[in-house]
Amino acid sequence: MVKLMKANFIRLLKDKTFLLLTVIMLAIGALLPFAHYMDTIHSGVPWALDFSFFTYAFLAPILLAVLTSLFVGSEYSNGTLRNKIIAGHRRESIYLANLIVCIIGGFILSLAYMVPHLGLGLLLNGRFNSDFKTILIYIALGVALVVAVAALFVLIALLCQNKAHTAAGCILLAFVLLLFGVYITSALNEPEYLPAYTYIENGVTVEEPETKNPNYVSGTKREIYEVLQDFMPGGQMLQLADMEVENPTILAVYDGIILIAATTCGMVAFKRKNLK
Repeated sequence: MVKLMKANFIRLLKDKTFLLLTVIMLAIGALLPFAHYMDTIHSGVPWALDFSFFTYAFLAPILLAVLTSLFVGSEYSNGTLRNKIIAGHRRESIYLANLIVCIIGGFILSLAYMVPHLGLGLLLNGRFNSDFKTILIYIALGVALVVAVAALFVLIALLCQNKAHTAAGCILLAFVLLLFGVYITSALNEPEYLPAYTYIENGVTVEEPETKNPNYVSGTKREIYEVLQDFMPGGQMLQLADMEVENPTILAVYDGIILIAATTCGMVAFKRKNLK
């Protein structure tokens, strides 16, 4: 398995898609501090690194979907996967080697954003409002999220032999997870009551009292939504990007469950798969 990982990692470093995605993350990580700095010059309001440092939490999973689908999918299209099996490598080792290298790829993409963002941000007078311990917790949660989504993408990539279908499936899953997270988060952010307001109609001032918000989610439904927001990677992406995580331990546990479940199902299915 070590040889498989070494070969995959060397191929990853030479992969044009990986290099392009890394450059994209570097560019975004470097541009955002300049954008915030220019806003500070015009508004006079100091900016905090907290506002954008964890933006990679939803950028990295999307780019990782592209990377995983093309990197792993190419093993079917160019016959590399069959050659590995013919050479005597176990399917479990092949699966885990691909998973580990894709996780490493996700870490590198995340670092490609964080390093220039932090360096330029500090040079441009950006500072963290949160304490050091909180920043480390969020970074650890970002690592756990990358591991979880990588497990899902590798599951699709190694069970689908068509490279185009693999790319479509991984990218679609990434956006579905994100959109689902947006929907759940928006529903939970609905206020319980709509504030009172006044307006003038035909010269008469009309006062409307505070009313119950019909879109407010309450009771058991709210509890389910809160669990889904923490469990689904899309909900985690938004919580990390906005630094609004209430229970970091729960998110880490859920990421571990996703990793174990996806990897176990993927390895069992891949072992039984009839490779053409």
